Amino acid sequence: MKYLVAFCCIQFSYLIQAQESILFGNDQYSGISSVMISPAQAFLNPNPWDINMIAEDVFVQNDYGFISQQSFIGLTNAEIKSASIKKNITGDNTPNVFDFYNNEFGNYHLSSDILGPSFQLKINIKEKDFAVGLFSRLRTQSSAVNVDNYLRFGNQDLLEPELYTLKPLKINFMNWAEIGLNVATEIFPYSDHQWIIGGNIKYEIGLDALNVESKVPFQLTRSNDEADVKSIVASDYDIAASFVTNYNFETDRYEYQQRGKGLGFDFGLTFIDRDSDAEDYNLKAGLNVLDIGSVSFEGENHLLKGSAVELENNPTFKNTKFKSPHQFLQLLSNEVYGDENASLQGTDFKIGLPTSLHFNISKNIREHHYLNADWIQRIPVFENSLKRSNIFNVSYTVQKPVVGYGGSISLYEYRSLQVGAYLRIGPLILGSENLFPLIFKQKRLHSGDFYIAIKLYPFWDNEMKRHRRENCNC
Repeated sequence: MKYLVAFCCIQFSYLIQAQESILFGNDQYSGISSVMISPAQAFLNPNPWDINMIAEDVFVQNDYGFISQQSFIGLTNAEIKSASIKKNITGDNTPNVFDFYNNEFGNYHLSSDILGPSFQLKINIKEKDFAVGLFSRLRTQSSAVNVDNYLRFGNQDLLEPELYTLKPLKINFMNWAEIGLNVATEIFPYSDHQWIIGGNIKYEIGLDALNVESKVPFQLTRSNDEADVKSIVASDYDIAASFVTNYNFETDRYEYQQRGKGLGFDFGLTFIDRDSDAEDYNLKAGLNVLDIGSVSFEGENHLLKGSAVELENNPTFKNTKFKSPHQFLQLLSNEVYGDENASLQGTDFKIGLPTSLHFNISKNIREHHYLNADWIQRIPVFENSLKRSNIFNVSYTVQKPVVGYGGSISLYEYRSLQVGAYLRIGPLILGSENLFPLIFKQKRLHSGDFYIAIKLYPFWDNEMKRHRRENCNC
């Protein structure tokens, strides 16, 4: 039972592994770090150049499983136990227990975004200013939305229904690298306001991918024989599964190799209402379309359809040690078709990038102080698209040349309230869009976010100092 159903319904528990830093992205001194969510933002950088050495943002959120009475810092020394109804060990009565929410449907989002060596600089071409940057990223994203949680019965040590209709579902995962070019410049030079347009073009290097889609509802039937041995049979299913990985299961090593390629694009338009007598703007508003594109892979495409398959207490499953996805799918193919290679349909498949809209508005409150609002809405329009999380974020930031800091409140998926903060001091940036689970024990630890970056830029420089250094024939 657990092999096919877990394969289709996801074992959320192993997905604790990110998401661009929205809070730091509003900082005028974020430079190249901000172009991932606002391609025009780098043009507003007061500094003439900006270098990112390394940055990492890790984000996870799910409503399937949790760890009781714990924080992420506390996990380093904690011994985590699994919940056991029979032993009366649950997350409600015992700390450091991995337990389950047991909702009828489950959701999760995870992302990891590593920004590698990247730079941005201001240049002037034919008396027109441009911000130009090159960036490198390593990204991991996976998500599932409204997955039928059949596993909730086993989690609660309950007998499964005699007949259960498992709803259709779609799950995907991708691990990929990006090499990108960012360009931003001002348009409408004679306007009373400032208009900035920016864009990224990205070469996508696919490393690992998984796409599982159950296209129609299928039946799970439970029965018990005279010895009260439970049997669960799946029938009327239509499941497509595609995967490719660089992990060598024979040597237990990850061996880097390009498994797919593609192109991605980001576009942004920003409006600025600027006071001519001040360095700060009065109002900034931007609209961005992010991650337009897909990655084409060469791996394995499988189709499992039709005949009844016994899942629970099937001796073939019970007596086999699974070593790789390839072996697992061959075994399923043999159970369904009587031929371990019959399910293989081809090698080519695509995973769409996590396309989204990002709307930003920022109001200057007083010198160096800003009130910001960000709204990110996923729009998965490409084939087998990754689904990033929907977020509405409100923040208050203080932005100075050497130091920046701020706090935020956000609604993840428009329902989960999270508190964040960031600090930029010299070359070091630390932040989180979901701060409390990192340092404070949570009754049910099920989400978290952490951001760290090391950057180089002219900390002690500003526009006035650069103007004073210029040659002047007065």
